[in-house]
Amino acid sequence: MSEKAIVKEIISENIALVVKLPGERLHNDCSGCGVCGMFDKRAEVTATVLNLLGAKPGDAVWIENHGKNLVSLSFVLFGCPIVMPLVFYLIGSLFGSPVIVCGVMAAFGLYAAYLTIKFCNKKVAGGLPALKITKVQRNGEDVPCEY
Repeated sequence: MSEKAIVKEIISENIALVVKLPGERLHNDCSGCGVCGMFDKRAEVTATVLNLLGAKPGDAVWIENHGKNLVSLSFVLFGCPIVMPLVFYLIGSLFGSPVIVCGVMAAFGLYAAYLTIKFCNKKVAGGLPALKITKVQRNGEDVPCEY
């Protein structure tokens, strides 16, 4: 899905800061959603985006999520702390270990989940933004872009 935004500033050669337009957000029900933390429809929502099309400050742009591994990152962040301790506990109980040993194994599973999240965070933090500019409009006209 595309969202319309305005380029606020250029951070580096291929990265820009954009402001999402309130009327162009995907759902227009900010007070009932609460996903991005904005409860006021008129509030400014900024995002860091990949700017491979050469958009300049003031340009209207359409942005899309190009992160192909978003589901896997969501699983790592939300699923690992639930699944890994459970798996380690079940492995301990499968071998007939006492409950205290299974509990220690579950705690180790939670620590393993923490390490997995920490590793993925370092890997993603130095990467490119998850949003990408797909179309640029300057002075009401589409800007031809070469990839």
